[in-house]
Amino acid sequence: MNVKKKRSIIMVGFVALALFGVIFFRIYANISANKERAAKVSQGRGIAVEIDVANRRDIIPMITVSANLEPLWNADISPKVDGRLDKLYVDEGDSVTAGMVIGTLDINELEAQVMQAKGNLLSSQASLEQAELDLSRAQELAKQGALAAQALDSARTKRDLTLGQVRSAQGNLVLLQARLDNANIIAPRSGIIIKRYLQAGSYVKTGSQVVSIADVSSLLGKATIGESQINEISLGLPVKIKVNALQDQEFSGVITRISPAATLPARTFTAEITILNNGILKPGMFSKIIIPGSIHKNALVVPERALVMREDQKTIYVVTTDNKVQQRMLKLGYVGEGWAEVLDGLVDGERIVIEGQNKLKDGSAVNASSGKEGEK
Repeated sequence: MNVKKKRSIIMVGFVALALFGVIFFRIYANISANKERAAKVSQGRGIAVEIDVANRRDIIPMITVSANLEPLWNADISPKVDGRLDKLYVDEGDSVTAGMVIGTLDINELEAQVMQAKGNLLSSQASLEQAELDLSRAQELAKQGALAAQALDSARTKRDLTLGQVRSAQGNLVLLQARLDNANIIAPRSGIIIKRYLQAGSYVKTGSQVVSIADVSSLLGKATIGESQINEISLGLPVKIKVNALQDQEFSGVITRISPAATLPARTFTAEITILNNGILKPGMFSKIIIPGSIHKNALVVPERALVMREDQKTIYVVTTDNKVQQRMLKLGYVGEGWAEVLDGLVDGERIVIEGQNKLKDGSAVNASSGKEGEK
């Protein structure tokens, strides 16, 4: 390559480098100017936010748990004797009352056994009557010395044996009569039929499930309460129940039982809530149970929407006297119902940011206006 070409290449390189330098300088100058303008604007007016004042108020912690609704009472009904199910008078959804006959077994065989037992009893009673007459005659003859003592003992023994036969026949008749009576399947308590297991004509044994009856005049919700919350509740405490299937319709209930010991290893307690049923609620429905805890009087609170998460810690922006913000970590108590209880990290009366936190960082200047909470 000759000298002329080399000089041309070098000149082009210098020109390109000079152009690049000019372009870079202008870009840098524009960025610096923009930053300077933004800083001046920021110093002049700050970031617009809404503020409130940390104050004190009474709050009631709400413990919300889930539970399936269960019948107040539920039992599977079975016959007391073996037999063929002759008739079943109820179906699922039917209402029954205590003592109502809901089904019967085939009683032909049982009736025959009762008749036979009655005949055996009559025969035994006749034998007893004859044995007592024989004993009476033997006693008279023995008094006259016309009968040996051995014969008198035999007459007395015969009487005692026939008396035992009568007692046995009476017991057998009572047993068979009870079986005949138990051929009727009785509802032990008022409720509704929630399950039918068999049809008429099925052969059933003692203890076989025929129907299931439930008392749904009231329902039970069993809530699992944590160890740290158990002191917040008590027997007789009124609670609210919301049912998802009924568009969160609200019902009232009362805590009627609290387990006396924790379930290990979870260390939880079970609270039973009794809910008066107006006919709308059904066993098995899923519900949310809202239990009010002990009131926290004069607690320092901030609006829940003022909280900002930072590295898994809940913080809040506090507005200082020079209208700048300071981000503080908080130690919180109860959080819910739109409020957060502050245990540490904030002082009563300090101004806090409740709207516009997403535009802030620690030390940002703000232009604060009072929010609705601050106006109350």
